[in-house]
Amino acid sequence: MTLTTTALRREATLADWEATPDDGRRYELIEGTIYVSPAPMTPHQRCVGNLLVALRAACPRGHEVFISPVDLRLPGDQMVEPDLVVAPYSSDVVKHLVLPVLLVVEIVSPGSRYHDTVRKRAAYAAAGIEHYWLVDGAAAPARFTALGLAGDRYEVVADGTGDIALDGPVPVRIGCVDDLFRPPG
Repeated sequence: MTLTTTALRREATLADWEATPDDGRRYELIEGTIYVSPAPMTPHQRCVGNLLVALRAACPRGHEVFISPVDLRLPGDQMVEPDLVVAPYSSDVVKHLVLPVLLVVEIVSPGSRYHDTVRKRAAYAAAGIEHYWLVDGAAAPARFTALGLAGDRYEVVADGTGDIALDGPVPVRIGCVDDLFRPPG
């Protein structure tokens, strides 16, 4: 998956983002730049599906899990599209999610590594999102990293390639991280 940016001669605005086409690509507005990425590949989608099942089963009361495509509005008129979001239940969510959210999850692809691990990490930390998980399927073996907000930066809470067990913010046990990218059975 290759990530591209828009070629505006000025900072992009929320109006520019709202004018992006509904063409199956992801459009995100971060710090005045619109980033465009293609639809995710099959292993990425398998991982999202497997994590969705685990997160839904363990989701805290009063919260729900959303999967991409779902827009999350951050301060400063920024719009991102996390792969998974655990948010407090709200019946009035229609257009996009707003803060606060409990957890955001990104599945790292070769073309999204910098975007997910640097650019979005900084945007999520600046927005005060307390928990950020990264699942890197481009690594061999695949790697899971759970980050927790400490002040204005993330610190590693859990990291590894084997079995992962977390008590929060959503208590889950993940077997071998590589298995998240494999079809069931």
